[in-house]
Amino acid sequence: MVDPDEHEIAAIAVASPMAGEYLDSIGKTDLALLTEAEWLTLLEVIITAYQDELARRLDQGRHPAPPLAVGGQS
Repeated sequence: MVDPDEHEIAAIAVASPMAGEYLDSIGKTDLALLTEAEWLTLLEVIITAYQDELARRLDQGRHPAPPLAVGGQS
C-alpha cells in the first residue's frame, strides 16, 4: 500500500491485534512455522478485519465513498 490515508492506517491498527489473537489461539508466533492452512487463515483474519473497519468507517461517514465509474468504466 502506497501512502495509506488516515482511515487505512486506522484499519491496519484494528487488524493488527486480530492477527495477534489468531496467532495466540494457535500457539504460534513464528510465521515460518505456519502451515499453509494457518497462513491462509491469518491472511483472512487480517484482510477481513481491515475491510470491516473500512466499511464501518464508510457507514459512519468518516471515509469518502469511492468515485462512481463514468460510462461503465472503472
